[in-house]
Amino acid sequence: MNKDVRYLLSYTAITGTTVAMFRVLFNLFLRDAGYSNSVIGSTQSAALWGTAIIGLLMGILADNLGRKRMMIYTTVLMPLVAIMMTFNVSVPVLLTLSFFRGGFAAARYTIVLAAFTTSTDSKSRAKAFGANFGLMMGSGVFGNFIGGLLGDIIGLRITLILSMIVTFAALIPLFKLEPDKIKTERVNPFDFSGFDKQQKKIMVLFFISTATVGFGAGLFIHFGNLIFKDLFGMTPTGIGIALSIAQLGTALGSTFSHKLGKTFGPLKFVLTMQILVIPLILSFAFIRDPYAFTVVYALRFVFMNTTVPIMNSVVFSHLPSDKLSTISGMNGFLNNSVRAVAAMLFGVIVGASISGYTTLFILSTVFYAASAFIAFLIYKSYENLETTKDLFDR
Repeated sequence: MNKDVRYLLSYTAITGTTVAMFRVLFNLFLRDAGYSNSVIGSTQSAALWGTAIIGLLMGILADNLGRKRMMIYTTVLMPLVAIMMTFNVSVPVLLTLSFFRGGFAAARYTIVLAAFTTSTDSKSRAKAFGANFGLMMGSGVFGNFIGGLLGDIIGLRITLILSMIVTFAALIPLFKLEPDKIKTERVNPFDFSGFDKQQKKIMVLFFISTATVGFGAGLFIHFGNLIFKDLFGMTPTGIGIALSIAQLGTALGSTFSHKLGKTFGPLKFVLTMQILVIPLILSFAFIRDPYAFTVVYALRFVFMNTTVPIMNSVVFSHLPSDKLSTISGMNGFLNNSVRAVAAMLFGVIVGASISGYTTLFILSTVFYAASAFIAFLIYKSYENLETTKDLFDR
């Protein structure tokens, strides 16, 4: 594992912890401040729109101005904006700040994926992607637990501010990264005319898969803390533990995802997990025991997210390296724009009664099923190609 990969993993560990601390408490903070589900949903939607729009711009700029530079800029700006959101601001200001926080936070996904791709070869890439995603989930476990615990002990606002101050420590490994070797001077970043048929096909299928699962997840995934509070009356500490259980399993699964892909076949494993997720999502509509719900919630989280580094490593390895940040930004735009629309529907569907959660989860199941069908198409077309086999040394 080269030094740039180690620095990127350090960046992931720090931001994964602090962002989880912030995320596990922020909706609860808004609820305690008297905001309705509709406003909370709109706040999450604004953040997702920012992730989509600014994230796309960041991806394009990273391919042209340098990934290291853009990651440093966003690591400074994201916590500053997030801290401003913890003060008593009007709803329009809150939504504006949320938009920019989401946009600056997008670098954690769009630019980092491209950086990992160009910092590894085909033999180490799947392992590095798995380690990064596993570390992101693992640090999230710690962040969820610490965030929930400190929220009960020292208060929600202080914990939110503390988490963002610690985020500045992520600048240390970023400054140590080597300067970018790939810089382009393209007039049109969206010119994909040089792609061959297989490259265009996997890019389109990847985008469609992202959009379908993104909408299904956007209906509920950003409101896990509110779901556990509304359905079961959990405290911040209890919510942090419940969400940590889900992320712990994902951290372990993602870290060894390259071995799972090698053993079962990477895209076959992805397809199997996505099919298994469908009945789990549907069961959310009817399970009302907190322990059973937590177990099923954790299984869904593990099954779905363990496949992420496998799918990303396969897709990105089939695409030209000088377009990776742009494509990652486009994928992020699709993912977060559909999630933004779905998040706006959260308050509408759930309303003021917990009975709305049944409708919410049934609707989500439909979109997860559509994503599984796209996973089947990718499996049929790319499982046995040499580029895929090289990643997992089969």
